[in-house]
Amino acid sequence: MRLARPPTVAALDRGDDLRKLADADLVILAAPISENVRLLSILPDHLAAGTLITDTGSTKLRIVEAAAGLPPQLHFIGGHPVAGAATAGPACARADLFEGKPWILTPGPAGAHEDVERLQALVSAIGARPHAMSAAEHDRLLAFISHLPQLAVSALMHVAGEKAGESGLHLAGPGLRDSTRLASSPAALWRDIVESNRSSVNNALDELIAALQRIRDDEGTETMDAMFASAAAWKARLD
Repeated sequence: MRLARPPTVAALDRGDDLRKLADADLVILAAPISENVRLLSILPDHLAAGTLITDTGSTKLRIVEAAAGLPPQLHFIGGHPVAGAATAGPACARADLFEGKPWILTPGPAGAHEDVERLQALVSAIGARPHAMSAAEHDRLLAFISHLPQLAVSALMHVAGEKAGESGLHLAGPGLRDSTRLASSPAALWRDIVESNRSSVNNALDELIAALQRIRDDEGTETMDAMFASAAAWKARLD
C-alpha cells in the first residue's frame, strides 16, 4: 500500500490464499501473536521483493526475533495499536477505534528509515499517534500498563464473584463495575500475550503482589496513606 497512490485493500481470513499477496506493498498481520509468527515464516514464498510487513500484536520481542530470519529483500517493523477493547470480532468494529490512541512501532536493527516513515504516515492517517521504541522496552513497559491491568482485573472479578455470589453482586456499587470493564476479555487471546511476555509479566505481577502484601501487613495507616496518595497522583497524570 503506497501512500503516494490510492491504496487497494484486501483482508485475508482463515483459509484465504496467500498468493493473493503477491502484489502487496504492505502486509499487516493481525492474528494472535503465535499465529502471526507462524505466518511470518511462510510469507516469503508469496511476497515480492521490497514488501513491508508489520503486525498488530500486543508483544513484540518474539515476532521481531522471528523477523530476523526473513530474506533481506523483505522488510519488517513491529507494530502495536494500543486501542484494544474488552470485546472482539468484526461486529465490534468502530470507525474511531484508533482515534488519538498510541500506535507503537518497533523497528529492528535493519529497519529502514523510509519504512518507518511510511508506517508513521499510515498510522497518522487513521488518527493514531505513532511512537517508536525497541521491542524489549515495549514488552517491559506494556507488562505494567496493559498486561498487568488485564490480569489484575480478571483475578479481582473472579475472587469477588466466587465469594459474593450472584446475589451479593446485585448489591455492588459502581466501583466494582467501573473497575472490572476488562473482565469480559477472552482468555485465549491473553494466554498468547502472557506466554510471549512471561518474564516481564511475572515481574509486574510480583510488584503488584508485593504492594498488596504491604497493605495486608500494615498495622497502622502509613503504608495505605502513602500508596493511596501515590495512586491518586499517578491517576491524575494518566487522565
